[in-house]
Amino acid sequence: MTQADRYALYAWGNFVREVGLDQLDEWLDSDVLSGERPVRHRDLTMYESELSIDGSHSFYIVENDEYVLGRDLGTPPRDWRVGYLKIATDGTLDDALGVAARLEEDADLDRDDAPGSNPIKYGEVVTVWEDPHGQWDMALVRV
Repeated sequence: MTQADRYALYAWGNFVREVGLDQLDEWLDSDVLSGERPVRHRDLTMYESELSIDGSHSFYIVENDEYVLGRDLGTPPRDWRVGYLKIATDGTLDDALGVAARLEEDADLDRDDAPGSNPIKYGEVVTVWEDPHGQWDMALVRV
């Protein structure tokens, strides 16, 4: 698989922050930051679907609203939270689309296969899904 063949599925929205899931101690676990273990939490769901999150490739928001990948976080500053969650996939387009399709079944999301902007400023955004209520959004990114 070449670098151009790698895909990531990111999710974000008001839900994570509103219920305090963006600052769970688990996000700072060394096994999570290194990518050895995903984050799974009983309340970390997109509507009815449980999420498995790759914390090492998720974007953390630190002081001055700077975005840092979990694997690059180092010693976390006092002011941090998780911003863009990388949903665990195997990196292929088929797997990312399969996970997105499963999540779409339970959610009220508007899909855009020709997005005009990149909401996460990382990679090349191929598709975005937007929750009209602001609770969850997703982006399929070619990395």
